[in-house]
Parts: sequence; structure tokens; C-alpha cells
Amino acid sequence: MKKYKAVAGPRSINVSKGNTQAAFDGFADLINAETKNGWEYHSMETITVTETPGCLQQAAPVSYYMLIFVREE
Repeated sequence: MKKYKAVAGPRSINVSKGNTQAAFDGFADLINAETKNGWEYHSMETITVTETPGCLQQAAPVSYYMLIFVREE
């Protein structure tokens, strides 16, 4: 049986001009950290979450990136 795990990806990444590789390296670091624990990278998905607002506030949807990992259990 396969087990799946979702890990939050960064919401935004700031890098110096011309250094987009630093952003890619950040994602690779997240993936490599999970593979050390036996997880295999599966995919990246986006989920939009709308939290119930408080009084007199409007709900604002926020999108998150999730890195999906899988392993045999």
C-alpha cells in the first residue's frame, strides 16, 4: 500500500537579479530532505484555501503549493 505526504512549498521566493537557480535549489533542498526519510517525490500541486473570516471581514482565497511525496508502507 502506498502512503502519500504533502509538504508545504514556499509561498514566494526572493532571489537576486539573474539568480533564479537559487529558487530551484530551494525546491531541490526540500525534496532532498524528504528523500532522506524514505519518501519519493511525486508531484507539485496547488491548493486554494479560503478561511472563515471574522466579523466584518471578507474571505480571501490564498493559494499554496504542496510538494507530494509517496512511499510504500
